[in-house]
Amino acid sequence: MDSCVADKQLMKPDDRDAVLAALVAKYPDAFISAIGPTGLFVPMPPEVDELGMRPVEGVSSMLGLVVAEDHRLVVDSWTQAVVEGVSGCRVRLSAAPDDKTRIHFIDASHRFGVYLGIISGSTLSAEQTLRPENVRPRHVTMVKNQISVVIEVGDEITALLGWTPAELTGERTLGLVHPDDQERAIASWVDMLGTPSGSARRVRLRHLHRDGRTVWFEVTNHNFLNDPDDPRVVAEMLDISDEMAAQEAVRAAEQLMRRLTETIPLAILQAGHDGRITFLNERAAQQVKAQVGGPLTEALLDLAEPMDRPVVAEALSGVLTGKDTDFEYGHREPGAGSRRIRANLRALTDDAGTVTGAIVCLADVTEEALLRERLWRQATFDALTGCHNRAATMTALREALDADDPHAGTAVIFLDLNAFKPINDRYGHAAGDLLLSHVAVSLRSAVPPGAIVGRIGGDEFVAVCRDVTGRDHAERIGADLLTALSTARVRIGGNTLIPHASLGVAWSPYGSGDSDDLLAQADAAMYAVKRSRTGDLATQR
Repeated sequence: MDSCVADKQLMKPDDRDAVLAALVAKYPDAFISAIGPTGLFVPMPPEVDELGMRPVEGVSSMLGLVVAEDHRLVVDSWTQAVVEGVSGCRVRLSAAPDDKTRIHFIDASHRFGVYLGIISGSTLSAEQTLRPENVRPRHVTMVKNQISVVIEVGDEITALLGWTPAELTGERTLGLVHPDDQERAIASWVDMLGTPSGSARRVRLRHLHRDGRTVWFEVTNHNFLNDPDDPRVVAEMLDISDEMAAQEAVRAAEQLMRRLTETIPLAILQAGHDGRITFLNERAAQQVKAQVGGPLTEALLDLAEPMDRPVVAEALSGVLTGKDTDFEYGHREPGAGSRRIRANLRALTDDAGTVTGAIVCLADVTEEALLRERLWRQATFDALTGCHNRAATMTALREALDADDPHAGTAVIFLDLNAFKPINDRYGHAAGDLLLSHVAVSLRSAVPPGAIVGRIGGDEFVAVCRDVTGRDHAERIGADLLTALSTARVRIGGNTLIPHASLGVAWSPYGSGDSDDLLAQADAAMYAVKRSRTGDLATQR
Protein backbone atom coordinates (compact mmCIF):
# COMPACT_ATOMS: atom_id res chain seq x y z
CA MET A 1 0.00 0.00 0.00
CA ASP A 2 1.17 3.53 -0.77
CA SER A 3 2.61 5.18 2.35
CA CYS A 4 0.39 8.25 2.05
CA VAL A 5 -2.70 5.99 1.91
CA ALA A 6 -1.47 3.90 4.83
CA ASP A 7 -1.18 7.06 6.96
CA LYS A 8 -4.90 7.89 6.52
CA GLN A 9 -7.33 6.93 9.28
CA LEU A 10 -10.96 5.81 8.96
CA MET A 11 -13.42 8.47 10.07
CA LYS A 12 -15.33 7.57 13.23
CA PRO A 13 -18.84 6.11 12.76
CA ASP A 14 -20.56 9.06 14.46
CA ASP A 15 -18.79 11.48 12.11
CA ARG A 16 -19.82 9.45 9.06
CA ASP A 17 -23.41 9.40 10.30
CA ALA A 18 -23.28 13.17 10.64
CA VAL A 19 -22.08 13.56 7.03
CA LEU A 20 -24.93 11.32 5.82
CA ALA A 21 -27.53 13.21 7.83
CA ALA A 22 -26.31 16.53 6.41
CA LEU A 23 -26.53 15.23 2.84
CA VAL A 24 -30.03 13.83 3.35
CA ALA A 25 -31.18 17.14 4.80
CA LYS A 26 -29.58 19.24 2.05
CA TYR A 27 -30.40 17.00 -0.94
CA PRO A 28 -33.63 15.13 -0.16
CA ASP A 29 -34.25 14.34 -3.86
CA ALA A 30 -30.71 13.10 -4.55
CA PHE A 31 -30.04 9.69 -6.09
CA ILE A 32 -28.75 6.97 -3.75
CA SER A 33 -27.28 3.52 -4.23
CA ALA A 34 -26.05 0.73 -1.97
CA ILE A 35 -22.50 -0.42 -2.73
CA GLY A 36 -20.68 -3.57 -1.72
CA PRO A 37 -16.99 -3.77 -0.74
CA THR A 38 -16.03 -4.48 -4.38
CA GLY A 39 -17.51 -1.19 -5.56
CA LEU A 40 -20.46 -2.85 -7.32
CA PHE A 41 -24.06 -1.99 -6.50
CA VAL A 42 -25.92 -4.36 -4.16
CA PRO A 43 -29.63 -4.60 -3.17
CA MET A 44 -30.80 -1.60 -1.22
CA PRO A 45 -31.35 -2.30 2.50
CA PRO A 46 -34.89 -1.32 3.63
CA GLU A 47 -33.43 1.15 6.13
CA VAL A 48 -31.78 3.05 3.27
CA ASP A 49 -35.06 3.22 1.35
CA GLU A 50 -36.52 4.99 4.37
CA LEU A 51 -34.14 7.90 3.80
CA GLY A 52 -36.47 8.96 0.96
CA MET A 53 -33.86 9.51 -1.77
CA ARG A 54 -34.30 8.25 -5.33
CA PRO A 55 -32.73 4.82 -5.93
CA VAL A 56 -30.30 4.25 -8.80
CA GLU A 57 -31.49 1.47 -11.13
CA GLY A 58 -30.22 -0.42 -14.16
CA VAL A 59 -26.45 -0.21 -13.71
CA SER A 60 -23.89 -2.21 -11.78
CA SER A 61 -21.65 0.58 -10.45
CA MET A 62 -21.14 4.32 -10.38
CA LEU A 63 -18.96 3.97 -13.47
CA GLY A 64 -22.09 3.12 -15.44
CA LEU A 65 -23.54 6.53 -14.64
CA VAL A 66 -20.53 8.72 -15.44
CA VAL A 67 -18.97 9.80 -18.75
CA ALA A 68 -15.84 7.81 -19.59
CA GLU A 69 -13.52 10.78 -19.17
CA ASP A 70 -14.48 11.00 -15.46
CA HIS A 71 -14.06 7.33 -14.59
CA ARG A 72 -10.66 7.93 -13.02
CA LEU A 73 -12.16 10.54 -10.68
CA VAL A 74 -14.77 8.04 -9.51
CA VAL A 75 -12.18 5.30 -8.94
CA ASP A 76 -9.91 7.63 -6.95
CA SER A 77 -12.82 8.89 -4.86
CA TRP A 78 -14.03 5.35 -4.13
CA THR A 79 -10.52 4.37 -3.01
CA GLN A 80 -10.46 7.35 -0.68
CA ALA A 81 -13.83 6.37 0.83
CA VAL A 82 -12.61 2.84 1.52
CA VAL A 83 -9.57 4.23 3.35
CA GLU A 84 -11.04 7.29 5.07
CA GLY A 85 -14.75 6.53 5.24
CA VAL A 86 -16.01 9.58 3.31
CA SER A 87 -15.11 11.15 -0.04
CA GLY A 88 -16.56 13.13 -2.93
CA CYS A 89 -15.81 14.20 -6.47
CA ARG A 90 -17.38 16.36 -9.19
CA VAL A 91 -18.24 14.49 -12.38
CA ARG A 92 -20.56 14.56 -15.40
CA LEU A 93 -23.37 12.05 -15.64
CA SER A 94 -24.00 10.31 -18.93
CA ALA A 95 -27.65 11.33 -18.57
CA ALA A 96 -26.68 15.02 -18.21
CA PRO A 97 -23.14 15.40 -19.64
CA ASP A 98 -23.28 19.20 -19.86
CA ASP A 99 -23.63 19.70 -16.10
CA LYS A 100 -21.31 19.00 -13.22
CA THR A 101 -22.71 16.72 -10.50
CA ARG A 102 -21.23 15.63 -7.19
CA ILE A 103 -20.87 12.02 -6.09
CA HIS A 104 -20.48 11.33 -2.35
CA PHE A 105 -19.24 8.00 -1.03
CA ILE A 106 -19.91 7.14 2.63
CA ASP A 107 -18.88 4.03 4.51
CA ALA A 108 -22.18 3.16 6.25
CA SER A 109 -21.27 -0.46 6.88
CA HIS A 110 -21.49 0.06 10.65
CA ARG A 111 -25.14 1.06 10.27
CA PHE A 112 -26.54 -0.52 7.08
CA GLY A 113 -23.89 -3.10 6.18
CA VAL A 114 -23.09 -1.29 2.89
CA TYR A 115 -21.39 1.75 1.48
CA LEU A 116 -23.65 4.49 0.15
CA GLY A 117 -23.25 6.45 -3.06
CA ILE A 118 -25.18 9.71 -3.22
CA ILE A 119 -25.48 11.84 -6.37
CA SER A 120 -26.31 15.46 -5.54
CA GLY A 121 -26.71 18.57 -7.62
CA SER A 122 -28.09 16.72 -10.66
CA THR A 123 -30.20 18.71 -13.10
CA LEU A 124 -32.53 15.74 -13.56
CA SER A 125 -35.99 16.59 -12.32
CA ALA A 126 -37.63 14.90 -9.34
CA GLU A 127 -39.76 12.84 -11.75
CA GLN A 128 -36.73 11.40 -13.55
CA THR A 129 -34.67 8.40 -12.49
CA LEU A 130 -31.32 7.01 -13.63
CA ARG A 131 -32.90 4.01 -15.33
CA PRO A 132 -31.46 2.36 -18.48
CA GLU A 133 -33.34 4.95 -20.56
CA ASN A 134 -30.80 7.44 -19.25
CA VAL A 135 -27.79 5.12 -18.96
CA ARG A 136 -27.58 2.20 -21.37
CA PRO A 137 -26.46 -1.06 -19.71
CA ARG A 138 -23.81 -3.32 -21.19
CA HIS A 139 -24.62 -6.60 -19.45
CA VAL A 140 -27.63 -8.89 -19.11
CA THR A 141 -28.14 -12.38 -17.69
CA MET A 142 -30.27 -14.90 -19.56
CA VAL A 143 -31.38 -18.36 -18.32
CA LYS A 144 -32.05 -21.07 -20.95
CA ASN A 145 -33.01 -24.73 -21.02
CA GLN A 146 -31.18 -27.58 -22.75
CA ILE A 147 -32.53 -26.61 -26.19
CA SER A 148 -31.65 -22.93 -25.77
CA VAL A 149 -35.17 -21.72 -25.07
CA VAL A 150 -35.30 -18.61 -22.87
CA ILE A 151 -36.62 -19.29 -19.39
CA GLU A 152 -35.74 -15.98 -17.82
CA VAL A 153 -33.90 -12.80 -18.88
CA GLY A 154 -33.01 -9.58 -17.10
CA ASP A 155 -34.82 -6.30 -17.73
CA GLU A 156 -31.62 -4.89 -19.28
CA ILE A 157 -32.42 -6.84 -22.45
CA THR A 158 -34.90 -4.17 -23.50
CA ALA A 159 -32.25 -1.45 -23.56
CA LEU A 160 -29.79 -3.78 -25.26
CA LEU A 161 -31.94 -5.48 -27.93
CA GLY A 162 -35.31 -3.72 -27.82
CA TRP A 163 -37.27 -6.83 -26.77
CA THR A 164 -39.05 -7.14 -23.45
CA PRO A 165 -38.33 -10.12 -21.21
CA ALA A 166 -41.90 -11.35 -21.73
CA GLU A 167 -41.45 -11.31 -25.53
CA LEU A 168 -38.32 -13.44 -25.37
CA THR A 169 -39.42 -15.93 -22.73
CA GLY A 170 -40.21 -19.24 -24.44
CA GLU A 171 -38.28 -18.31 -27.60
CA ARG A 172 -35.11 -19.97 -28.87
CA THR A 173 -32.11 -17.64 -28.69
CA LEU A 174 -30.84 -18.77 -32.09
CA GLY A 175 -33.50 -16.53 -33.63
CA LEU A 176 -31.75 -13.50 -32.08
CA VAL A 177 -28.40 -14.39 -33.63
CA HIS A 178 -27.31 -12.89 -36.94
CA PRO A 179 -27.68 -15.50 -39.73
CA ASP A 180 -23.97 -15.33 -40.56
CA ASP A 181 -23.07 -16.22 -36.95
CA GLN A 182 -25.65 -18.98 -36.34
CA GLU A 183 -23.31 -21.79 -37.35
CA ARG A 184 -20.70 -20.57 -34.86
CA ALA A 185 -23.40 -20.20 -32.19
CA ILE A 186 -24.56 -23.80 -32.70
CA ALA A 187 -20.99 -25.14 -32.56
CA SER A 188 -20.31 -23.29 -29.29
CA TRP A 189 -23.59 -24.51 -27.78
CA VAL A 190 -22.88 -28.15 -28.69
CA ASP A 191 -19.36 -27.80 -27.28
CA MET A 192 -20.80 -26.41 -24.02
CA LEU A 193 -23.30 -29.31 -23.73
CA GLY A 194 -20.38 -31.73 -23.65
CA THR A 195 -18.62 -30.05 -20.74
CA PRO A 196 -18.84 -31.03 -17.06
CA SER A 197 -21.40 -29.33 -14.86
CA GLY A 198 -20.34 -25.81 -13.92
CA SER A 199 -18.12 -25.40 -16.98
CA ALA A 200 -18.50 -22.51 -19.37
CA ARG A 201 -17.92 -21.72 -23.02
CA ARG A 202 -17.48 -18.24 -24.42
CA VAL A 203 -18.35 -17.05 -27.93
CA ARG A 204 -18.68 -13.70 -29.68
CA LEU A 205 -21.85 -13.35 -31.76
CA ARG A 206 -23.78 -10.66 -33.56
CA HIS A 207 -27.37 -10.32 -32.37
CA LEU A 208 -30.25 -8.60 -34.13
CA HIS A 209 -31.86 -5.64 -32.38
CA ARG A 210 -35.59 -5.26 -32.69
CA ASP A 211 -35.07 -2.29 -35.01
CA GLY A 212 -32.76 -4.31 -37.32
CA ARG A 213 -29.45 -3.05 -35.98
CA THR A 214 -26.60 -5.45 -35.20
CA VAL A 215 -25.31 -5.67 -31.63
CA TRP A 216 -22.16 -7.61 -30.73
CA PHE A 217 -22.26 -9.71 -27.55
CA GLU A 218 -19.68 -11.82 -25.81
CA VAL A 219 -21.82 -14.69 -24.54
CA THR A 220 -20.54 -16.93 -21.74
CA ASN A 221 -22.75 -20.00 -21.37
CA HIS A 222 -22.47 -21.71 -17.96
CA ASN A 223 -23.57 -25.35 -18.00
CA PHE A 224 -25.79 -26.24 -15.02
CA LEU A 225 -27.92 -28.81 -16.88
CA ASN A 226 -26.88 -31.58 -14.49
CA ASP A 227 -28.31 -29.73 -11.50
CA PRO A 228 -31.14 -32.08 -10.36
CA ASP A 229 -33.10 -29.29 -8.73
CA ASP A 230 -32.75 -26.60 -11.40
CA PRO A 231 -31.22 -27.78 -14.72
CA ARG A 232 -30.39 -24.72 -16.77
CA VAL A 233 -27.81 -22.80 -18.80
CA VAL A 234 -26.95 -19.36 -17.49
CA ALA A 235 -25.73 -17.00 -20.20
CA GLU A 236 -23.81 -13.86 -19.26
CA MET A 237 -24.19 -11.52 -22.22
CA LEU A 238 -21.78 -8.54 -22.44
CA ASP A 239 -22.33 -5.86 -25.08
CA ILE A 240 -18.99 -5.49 -26.89
CA SER A 241 -20.27 -3.41 -29.81
CA ASP A 242 -17.90 -0.52 -29.05
CA GLU A 243 -14.91 -2.87 -28.89
CA MET A 244 -15.86 -4.62 -32.12
CA ALA A 245 -16.48 -1.28 -33.83
CA ALA A 246 -13.01 -0.15 -32.78
CA GLN A 247 -11.51 -3.40 -34.07
CA GLU A 248 -13.40 -3.01 -37.33
CA ALA A 249 -12.12 0.55 -37.66
CA VAL A 250 -8.58 -0.73 -37.15
CA ARG A 251 -9.10 -3.50 -39.72
CA ALA A 252 -10.56 -1.02 -42.18
CA ALA A 253 -7.60 1.31 -41.67
CA GLU A 254 -5.17 -1.58 -42.13
CA GLN A 255 -6.96 -2.69 -45.28
CA LEU A 256 -6.91 0.86 -46.63
CA MET A 257 -3.19 1.16 -45.97
CA ARG A 258 -2.49 -2.22 -47.58
CA ARG A 259 -4.54 -1.30 -50.62
CA LEU A 260 -2.72 2.01 -50.85
CA THR A 261 0.63 0.25 -50.73
CA GLU A 262 -0.43 -1.82 -53.73
CA THR A 263 -1.42 1.23 -55.80
CA ILE A 264 1.46 3.62 -55.18
CA PRO A 265 4.62 3.09 -57.29
CA LEU A 266 6.83 2.26 -54.32
CA ALA A 267 8.24 -0.90 -52.82
CA ILE A 268 7.19 -0.83 -49.15
CA LEU A 269 8.48 -3.08 -46.40
CA GLN A 270 7.78 -3.12 -42.68
CA ALA A 271 10.07 -4.76 -40.16
CA GLY A 272 9.71 -5.50 -36.46
CA HIS A 273 12.16 -4.50 -33.74
CA ASP A 274 14.18 -7.64 -34.51
CA GLY A 275 14.74 -6.52 -38.11
CA ARG A 276 12.55 -9.24 -39.64
CA ILE A 277 10.02 -8.36 -42.32
CA THR A 278 6.42 -8.25 -41.09
CA PHE A 279 4.84 -6.85 -44.26
CA LEU A 280 5.81 -6.09 -47.84
CA ASN A 281 3.70 -5.14 -50.83
CA GLU A 282 3.82 -6.91 -54.17
CA ARG A 283 6.26 -4.44 -55.70
CA ALA A 284 8.70 -5.02 -52.83
CA ALA A 285 8.37 -8.78 -53.15
CA GLN A 286 9.30 -8.52 -56.83
CA GLN A 287 12.07 -5.96 -56.39
CA VAL A 288 14.02 -7.40 -53.48
CA LYS A 289 12.87 -11.04 -53.69
CA ALA A 290 12.03 -11.10 -49.97
CA GLN A 291 9.21 -12.59 -47.94
CA VAL A 292 7.53 -12.07 -44.58
CA GLY A 293 9.69 -13.40 -41.77
CA GLY A 294 12.96 -12.88 -43.62
CA PRO A 295 15.68 -10.47 -42.41
CA LEU A 296 15.29 -6.97 -43.82
CA THR A 297 19.04 -6.31 -43.97
CA GLU A 298 19.70 -9.42 -46.01
CA ALA A 299 16.87 -8.62 -48.41
CA LEU A 300 18.33 -5.21 -49.29
CA LEU A 301 22.04 -5.98 -49.07
CA ASP A 302 22.00 -9.05 -51.32
CA LEU A 303 21.07 -7.00 -54.41
CA ALA A 304 22.84 -3.74 -53.50
CA GLU A 305 25.87 -2.73 -55.55
CA PRO A 306 29.02 -3.73 -53.61
CA MET A 307 30.26 -0.16 -53.31
CA ASP A 308 26.94 0.94 -51.73
CA ARG A 309 26.53 -1.92 -49.25
CA PRO A 310 28.21 -0.15 -46.31
CA VAL A 311 25.78 2.79 -46.69
CA VAL A 312 22.76 0.45 -46.86
CA ALA A 313 23.91 -1.57 -43.84
CA GLU A 314 24.52 1.54 -41.74
CA ALA A 315 21.10 3.01 -42.61
CA LEU A 316 19.25 -0.21 -41.78
CA SER A 317 21.09 -0.55 -38.48
CA GLY A 318 20.40 3.08 -37.63
CA VAL A 319 16.65 3.05 -38.30
CA LEU A 320 16.16 0.20 -35.82
CA THR A 321 17.67 2.45 -33.16
CA GLY A 322 15.41 5.38 -34.08
CA LYS A 323 17.47 7.16 -36.76
CA ASP A 324 15.48 8.15 -39.87
CA THR A 325 17.50 8.15 -43.09
CA ASP A 326 17.10 9.04 -46.78
CA PHE A 327 19.69 7.94 -49.31
CA GLU A 328 20.24 6.50 -52.80
CA TYR A 329 22.06 3.33 -53.73
CA GLY A 330 22.73 1.06 -56.67
CA HIS A 331 20.54 -2.03 -56.97
CA ARG A 332 20.99 -5.02 -59.26
CA GLU A 333 17.44 -6.05 -60.12
CA PRO A 334 17.22 -9.48 -61.78
CA GLY A 335 16.26 -9.07 -65.41
CA ALA A 336 16.45 -5.28 -65.24
CA GLY A 337 20.17 -4.64 -64.82
CA SER A 338 21.59 -1.99 -62.54
CA ARG A 339 19.01 0.42 -61.15
CA ARG A 340 19.21 3.46 -58.91
CA ILE A 341 17.03 3.29 -55.79
CA ARG A 342 15.99 6.06 -53.42
CA ALA A 343 15.39 4.65 -49.93
CA ASN A 344 13.37 6.40 -47.21
CA LEU A 345 13.73 4.71 -43.82
CA ARG A 346 11.51 5.68 -40.89
CA ALA A 347 11.54 4.23 -37.38
CA LEU A 348 8.28 3.10 -35.75
CA THR A 349 7.87 3.82 -32.04
CA ASP A 350 5.31 3.24 -29.32
CA ASP A 351 3.86 5.90 -27.01
CA ALA A 352 6.92 5.64 -24.77
CA GLY A 353 9.27 6.30 -27.69
CA THR A 354 10.63 2.76 -27.81
CA VAL A 355 11.50 1.62 -31.33
CA THR A 356 9.13 -1.16 -32.38
CA GLY A 357 10.25 -1.54 -35.98
CA ALA A 358 10.75 0.38 -39.22
CA ILE A 359 9.10 1.27 -42.51
CA VAL A 360 11.21 1.20 -45.68
CA CYS A 361 10.03 2.82 -48.92
CA LEU A 362 12.03 2.13 -52.08
CA ALA A 363 11.53 4.15 -55.26
CA ASP A 364 13.22 3.34 -58.57
CA VAL A 365 14.78 6.67 -59.58
CA THR A 366 16.99 5.32 -62.36
CA GLU A 367 15.49 7.59 -65.01
CA GLU A 368 15.60 10.54 -62.66
CA ALA A 369 19.23 9.81 -61.83
CA LEU A 370 20.09 9.55 -65.52
CA LEU A 371 18.35 12.85 -66.16
CA ARG A 372 20.22 14.47 -63.26
CA GLU A 373 23.47 13.09 -64.64
CA ARG A 374 22.66 14.36 -68.12
CA LEU A 375 21.73 17.81 -66.87
CA TRP A 376 24.84 17.93 -64.70
CA ARG A 377 27.03 17.04 -67.67
CA GLN A 378 25.33 19.63 -69.83
CA ALA A 379 25.89 22.24 -67.13
CA THR A 380 29.49 21.16 -66.48
CA PHE A 381 31.14 20.04 -69.72
CA ASP A 382 31.69 21.49 -73.15
CA ALA A 383 29.68 19.43 -75.63
CA LEU A 384 32.36 19.48 -78.37
CA THR A 385 35.55 18.74 -76.44
CA GLY A 386 34.38 17.09 -73.23
CA CYS A 387 36.36 19.64 -71.21
CA HIS A 388 34.83 21.63 -68.39
CA ASN A 389 32.94 24.67 -69.62
CA ARG A 390 33.82 28.18 -68.47
CA ALA A 391 31.45 28.23 -65.46
CA ALA A 392 32.57 24.79 -64.25
CA THR A 393 36.23 25.74 -64.74
CA MET A 394 35.84 28.86 -62.59
CA THR A 395 34.03 26.79 -59.94
CA ALA A 396 36.89 24.27 -59.92
CA LEU A 397 39.40 27.11 -59.58
CA ARG A 398 37.52 28.66 -56.63
CA GLU A 399 37.24 25.26 -54.93
CA ALA A 400 40.97 24.68 -55.35
CA LEU A 401 41.78 28.07 -53.80
CA ASP A 402 39.26 27.66 -50.94
CA ALA A 403 39.73 23.93 -50.31
CA ASP A 404 39.31 22.74 -46.71
CA ASP A 405 42.20 20.32 -47.10
CA PRO A 406 45.51 22.24 -47.20
CA HIS A 407 47.75 21.72 -50.23
CA ALA A 408 50.85 23.33 -51.68
CA GLY A 409 49.14 25.76 -54.08
CA THR A 410 47.11 26.19 -57.23
CA ALA A 411 48.38 26.67 -60.77
CA VAL A 412 46.38 28.11 -63.68
CA ILE A 413 47.72 27.37 -67.17
CA PHE A 414 46.13 29.33 -70.00
CA LEU A 415 46.49 28.04 -73.60
CA ASP A 416 45.40 29.71 -76.81
CA LEU A 417 45.83 27.88 -80.15
CA ASN A 418 47.99 29.65 -82.72
CA ALA A 419 46.63 30.32 -86.20
CA PHE A 420 43.36 28.56 -85.49
CA LYS A 421 41.19 30.90 -87.61
CA PRO A 422 43.01 30.11 -90.90
CA ILE A 423 42.31 26.41 -90.31
CA ASN A 424 38.59 27.14 -90.05
CA ASP A 425 38.74 29.39 -93.09
CA ARG A 426 40.68 26.89 -95.21
CA TYR A 427 39.28 23.54 -94.15
CA GLY A 428 35.92 24.47 -92.64
CA HIS A 429 34.51 24.50 -89.17
CA ALA A 430 34.20 20.70 -89.05
CA ALA A 431 37.97 20.49 -89.42
CA GLY A 432 38.40 23.11 -86.70
CA ASP A 433 36.10 21.16 -84.38
CA LEU A 434 38.11 18.00 -85.04
CA LEU A 435 41.33 19.81 -84.17
CA LEU A 436 39.83 21.20 -80.95
CA SER A 437 38.72 17.70 -79.90
CA HIS A 438 42.25 16.32 -80.46
CA VAL A 439 43.75 19.20 -78.51
CA ALA A 440 41.38 18.51 -75.58
CA VAL A 441 42.33 14.82 -75.50
CA SER A 442 46.03 15.67 -75.56
CA LEU A 443 45.73 18.22 -72.75
CA ARG A 444 43.64 15.97 -70.48
CA SER A 445 46.16 13.17 -70.91
CA ALA A 446 49.05 15.41 -69.89
CA VAL A 447 47.73 17.21 -66.77
CA PRO A 448 48.57 15.80 -63.32
CA PRO A 449 46.05 13.62 -61.48
CA GLY A 450 43.25 15.67 -59.95
CA ALA A 451 43.66 18.55 -62.43
CA ILE A 452 40.88 19.63 -64.78
CA VAL A 453 41.02 21.07 -68.30
CA GLY A 454 38.43 23.63 -69.30
CA ARG A 455 37.50 25.22 -72.59
CA ILE A 456 36.66 28.84 -71.79
CA GLY A 457 36.50 30.25 -75.32
CA GLY A 458 36.59 29.22 -78.98
CA ASP A 459 40.23 28.05 -79.01
CA GLU A 460 41.16 28.90 -75.41
CA PHE A 461 41.83 26.21 -72.81
CA VAL A 462 42.65 26.45 -69.11
CA ALA A 463 44.16 23.79 -66.87
CA VAL A 464 43.53 24.11 -63.12
CA CYS A 465 46.01 22.10 -61.07
CA ARG A 466 45.98 21.59 -57.28
CA ASP A 467 48.90 20.81 -54.97
CA VAL A 468 51.46 22.61 -57.14
CA THR A 469 54.51 23.49 -55.04
CA GLY A 470 55.50 26.72 -56.80
CA ARG A 471 55.94 28.61 -60.05
CA ASP A 472 58.69 26.31 -61.25
CA HIS A 473 56.43 23.34 -60.74
CA ALA A 474 53.64 25.14 -62.59
CA GLU A 475 55.96 25.91 -65.51
CA ARG A 476 56.98 22.26 -65.79
CA ILE A 477 53.32 21.31 -66.06
CA GLY A 478 52.89 23.93 -68.80
CA ALA A 479 55.89 22.52 -70.67
CA ASP A 480 54.34 19.03 -70.46
CA LEU A 481 51.15 20.36 -72.03
CA LEU A 482 53.04 21.95 -74.94
CA THR A 483 54.96 18.71 -75.48
CA ALA A 484 51.70 16.77 -75.59
CA LEU A 485 50.34 19.16 -78.21
CA SER A 486 53.48 18.88 -80.33
CA THR A 487 53.10 15.12 -80.58
CA ALA A 488 49.46 15.31 -81.66
CA ARG A 489 48.68 14.70 -85.32
CA VAL A 490 45.39 15.49 -87.03
CA ARG A 491 44.62 14.37 -90.62
CA ILE A 492 42.37 16.88 -92.37
CA GLY A 493 41.75 16.97 -96.15
CA GLY A 494 44.82 14.87 -96.85
CA ASN A 495 47.01 17.12 -94.74
CA THR A 496 48.54 16.50 -91.34
CA LEU A 497 48.11 19.33 -88.86
CA ILE A 498 50.17 19.74 -85.71
CA PRO A 499 48.49 22.07 -83.18
CA HIS A 500 50.57 24.82 -81.60
CA ALA A 501 49.59 27.06 -78.70
CA SER A 502 50.70 30.10 -76.75
CA LEU A 503 50.73 29.38 -73.04
CA GLY A 504 50.76 31.43 -69.86
CA VAL A 505 51.13 30.28 -66.25
CA ALA A 506 50.06 31.78 -62.91
CA TRP A 507 50.44 30.28 -59.44
CA SER A 508 49.09 31.04 -55.95
CA PRO A 509 50.00 29.37 -52.65
CA TYR A 510 47.28 27.71 -50.59
CA GLY A 511 45.15 30.11 -48.61
CA SER A 512 45.66 33.14 -50.85
CA GLY A 513 44.75 34.39 -54.28
CA ASP A 514 41.55 35.27 -56.10
CA SER A 515 40.19 33.11 -58.93
CA ASP A 516 39.51 36.00 -61.30
CA ASP A 517 42.90 37.58 -60.60
CA LEU A 518 44.77 34.29 -61.06
CA LEU A 519 43.03 33.60 -64.38
CA ALA A 520 43.75 37.15 -65.52
CA GLN A 521 47.44 36.71 -64.67
CA ALA A 522 47.69 33.51 -66.72
CA ASP A 523 45.76 35.17 -69.57
CA ALA A 524 48.14 38.16 -69.57
CA ALA A 525 51.17 35.85 -69.58
CA MET A 526 49.72 33.93 -72.52
CA TYR A 527 49.11 37.12 -74.54
CA ALA A 528 52.67 38.27 -73.84
CA VAL A 529 53.89 35.08 -75.48
CA LYS A 530 51.45 35.44 -78.34
CA ARG A 531 52.61 39.00 -79.06
CA SER A 532 56.21 37.81 -79.19
CA ARG A 533 55.05 35.15 -81.73
CA THR A 534 57.66 32.82 -80.30
CA GLY A 535 55.20 30.29 -79.06
CA ASP A 536 57.43 29.82 -76.07
CA LEU A 537 56.34 29.43 -72.45
CA ALA A 538 55.99 32.61 -70.37
CA THR A 539 55.16 33.09 -66.74
CA GLN A 540 53.39 36.11 -65.26
CA ARG A 541 55.26 36.95 -62.14
